[in-house]
Amino acid sequence: MTKIDPHFADELKKYGAKDFDACFNCGNCTAICTLTEKSTNFPRMMLRLGMLGLKKDILASREPWLCYACGDCSETCPRQAGPGQYMAAIRRYAISAYEPTGLTKLMFKSNPIFVFVTLLIAVFLGFFLFTLKPEYEVSRWIFAYLPYAVIHNMGLVIFGFTGLSMIWGALSMILNLNRNKDKKEKSDVSFFKALSLVISELTTLKRYQNCDTEEDSFWKEKPWYVKPWLVHWAIMWGFIGLLVATSLDFILKDPVTTIWWPSRILGSIAGLFMVYGTSLAINYRWKKVTKAYSETSAADWTFLWFLWIAGITGFWLEASVAFGADNIATQFIFLVHTVISMELVLLFAFSKFAHALYRTLALFFHFRNQG
Repeated sequence: MTKIDPHFADELKKYGAKDFDACFNCGNCTAICTLTEKSTNFPRMMLRLGMLGLKKDILASREPWLCYACGDCSETCPRQAGPGQYMAAIRRYAISAYEPTGLTKLMFKSNPIFVFVTLLIAVFLGFFLFTLKPEYEVSRWIFAYLPYAVIHNMGLVIFGFTGLSMIWGALSMILNLNRNKDKKEKSDVSFFKALSLVISELTTLKRYQNCDTEEDSFWKEKPWYVKPWLVHWAIMWGFIGLLVATSLDFILKDPVTTIWWPSRILGSIAGLFMVYGTSLAINYRWKKVTKAYSETSAADWTFLWFLWIAGITGFWLEASVAFGADNIATQFIFLVHTVISMELVLLFAFSKFAHALYRTLALFFHFRNQG
């Protein structure tokens, strides 16, 4: 039995969907979207589900994650209903619904709560970090009042809790997508073929590149190196590269010996990509170059600035290694860099960052169900 919730529209507005109830279902947004296919009729269908309050249908849809938020639908909407902003809002709603603790819901709906939680985690991570650097003078001050074991073990518990929340969210999404699978759809695409298509898309962002092909698109005549798809690509692979490099450093060696170690070189290249991508993304949002960049939530700003600061402070630390600079300033930069990097990982399941996992899963289901 289908249950309609007439109050759901008001809830979605708390996630950033503003005037979507002005939509009169003309279908312009679907017609203008270059990613629309027979089996992925969005944003029109998603707007209809939101207005009817069909929450379960939204959570069981892969369409919100197939959208790359180019904003062409919002630019051309005759009713100024903001379908692009609406699609971003239902992604936030889905992230909060898949995550079991309710923390994401509070953070997405309230900027003050988001800022408070972010700062609280940063302070805690600062204390936790000193348990990994007991030789620091500040560490000795802290341990005089707060036992080392208490801080360290609590940190391990919180990181474990975050990992379980991420796994819960992924399983929740998979169950929802399976529930909504069209039984009439018969796919000839194997598991491994679908997986290879996902890897290909994540590597090239080919579908995202198609977003810039409309003749009247703002980005149509812009050079490739400033287009949104490359900005997204640079941020994504920059972060992945830094995560791999940091993991290798942690596993294989003391990370402060030489900048010519292979993992260090990988980290430097990945850092350049991430700083480049985040710098452009911040600039586009600051200048509001298109509707897609005109409305940015506190969570979006925080995510971008965290990534940018993590990249810049990483290069500072590289320079300190090259020139043998071990002073208070470098220790402070190390603290900032590590706290922000750890917080990005810790908030993975509770922030916009989660879309990296959910979009990957949605793409797999999308390719798997193509005949």
